[in-house]
Amino acid sequence: MHELYTLLAEYYDAIYRRRTERVGAEIDFVEETFREDAERSVRRVLDLACGTGIPTLELARRGYEVVGLDLHEEMLAVARRKAKKEGLNVEFIQGDAIEITFEEEFDAVTMFFSSIMYFDDSAIQQLFNSVKRALRPGGVFIADFPAWHYGGRDGPIVWDEMKGDERLVITDWREVEPAFQKLHFKRLVQIIKPDGNVKAVFVDDELNIYTPREIRLLAGEYFPKVRIYGNLRRELRPKESRYWLVAVK
Repeated sequence: MHELYTLLAEYYDAIYRRRTERVGAEIDFVEETFREDAERSVRRVLDLACGTGIPTLELARRGYEVVGLDLHEEMLAVARRKAKKEGLNVEFIQGDAIEITFEEEFDAVTMFFSSIMYFDDSAIQQLFNSVKRALRPGGVFIADFPAWHYGGRDGPIVWDEMKGDERLVITDWREVEPAFQKLHFKRLVQIIKPDGNVKAVFVDDELNIYTPREIRLLAGEYFPKVRIYGNLRRELRPKESRYWLVAVK
């Protein structure tokens, strides 16, 4: 489990190059949500499951005081190195999102890139409780998750990326258990060295499928105001590829 965030941490940004390129649009939407939905001015942000800091550093570039937290020290090492290179003052700490002990220290808490799907029914309630404690009154929690259809995709997706002079051949597929609302995310990353040698890493993570209604009901037990928006729009349409949870304390 979690090979993507340990064995492949140094390759993460190359694998998700396209996401890095669109992070500006994501943070544009998040800033709009800060302005329109939060009931306080947002300056201090806690980014949970921050990984290599792709959105974390973009928030810092825009002047927010940001703390990034992730379970995997391998990912944090990459994030710290990137922050140092850019001269950004971001605190990165290792920890489990459901075990944070902050008490009303943040104006906003964020959780990007489907990370909320790693939490099952019990853990997601612990997460919401921890986030609620960490937020100041009027603060906002923002998390995104995909609109997984239960049938899954037809066949695998294969693409190439480059990291320096190494070529990455990435194959993604998934297996869905509709009765249990579980999704098995599988990925084979083949790292082809300049001399032709190949290193292969297999990823097999179990994720939890949530509908917008389920997330709204679960979050509603902890937050007085809960909204679900569509992909980078402050509205929800019938057919969306990605949802955004917005919960206000």
